[in-house]
Order: sequence, then structure tokens, then C-alpha cells
Amino acid sequence: MQVNNETGIIQPVAELAEHLRSTATYLHVDAAQGFGKLPDDLRAPIDLVSFSGHKIGAPKGVGGLLIRRRGRDSVPLTPLMYGGGQERKLRPGTLPVPLIMGLSKALEVFESERTQWLQAASEFRARLLEGLGKTRFNLHGDQEHVVPHILNLSFEGVDTEALILQLKNYAAVATGSACTSASYTPSHVLAAMGLPQEQASNGLRLSWFPDQAQALDVDEFASIIAEYQAGIAPVSSS
Repeated sequence: MQVNNETGIIQPVAELAEHLRSTATYLHVDAAQGFGKLPDDLRAPIDLVSFSGHKIGAPKGVGGLLIRRRGRDSVPLTPLMYGGGQERKLRPGTLPVPLIMGLSKALEVFESERTQWLQAASEFRARLLEGLGKTRFNLHGDQEHVVPHILNLSFEGVDTEALILQLKNYAAVATGSACTSASYTPSHVLAAMGLPQEQASNGLRLSWFPDQAQALDVDEFASIIAEYQAGIAPVSSS
């Protein structure tokens, strides 16, 4: 991953690519969270880069796979589906032209607005953390290497699933990535980071597009959490 989808932590993919370039190992980077936002890392000699359009404002249901050659050698990909000769015989089926055009336009717009987007995301993050100062929380991951639009934290003594019910009419939040939002097991990411059981079991993931986030009343959001946190018994870590 270029950026972990639960914690927002930036991984050293460019450094890894340089180390692997002289070996027989191919590197594939899942750039869903960082594509368009951290373009410099992806200019490294990475063999395969996959991305999702909706992360930069394109319609849902479209993405891409970028493939780099190593000199004259191409990555030896094998198709998972067979039938037509589309996409260099790697993926058969009629291409969704409207979605592809939406992706193309989203890339154009995001490239022109990236600096402002990142600044607005950072400003909202700072405002959110300031508002949450009235609560007791732990941030997860190295905050020196994190994207500005994802925050993963746990609130001391709070069962996150119960907290989500308190917030359901106010903001859409999740215990992990959208891919695992139906799972009630502790986050495998937070567990692998070696966090205490209470934190790994109660991580809350917040992510935002800056223009949408402006509608959130940060003070009220934080007050709901603070009031809930003050009115409950401590959560057992056993």
C-alpha cells in the first residue's frame, strides 16, 4: 500500500521500488488512498500501480492499473478472466466509456486543485483535532508520516461500536476500512501494529473530502463524544 487505508500512514514505496529494481521481484503498489494526492512517490520505478477513481471524485466503479516496463521486458501478467481481446487481452468485457471519461475528467480536475485540496484537508484535520481536545483519545500510527484526510483513533474507555450508534444521525464513521466495515473483529491492521487490546478493538476511522467536511460542526461532534465518554463506565481490556 502507498497509504494504509485504515490509519492513513504513508509507506516508503519509492524507497522499496529502488531496492527492488535490480532484482527479479516485481513490485505492485495499491495506491487507492494516495493516487493523485502523493504523485511524487509513484514516479519511482514501481512495476504496477492500481488505483480507484472514486478516491479523487470520479464515479464509483472505475479504476486503473498502470504497468511499467523494465527496459524491453513487460510484467508477465496472466488474465483472471477470458473471452474478449480487450485491455490487451487481460480483461474481457465492454468498456464503461462514461465511467472512463468521468475518471479522466476527475484526474484533470484533481491535478489542478491538488495543492488546495491537501491544504483544506490539513486545515480540517487541525480543526478536528483541536475540537477533540475536550475528549480523551489516542492517535494510531506515526503522525509524522500521515495523509491529511484520514484519522484513526480510539477514545479512552469507549466501545467504538456503541459510539457509532450515538453518531449515526450526525456523521458516517467506521471502525475500519469500508472493505471490512461489516466485521466486528479487532482491526488486523491495529493488532499487527502491536497496539493494546482496548485500542486495537476500538479504533475509529475518520476520513473526508474537504468540501464535504466543512458541513460538519466540529464542536458539536466533539461534544457528543465527550458527553458519551463522560457518562459511561470504563471498557474492560480483557
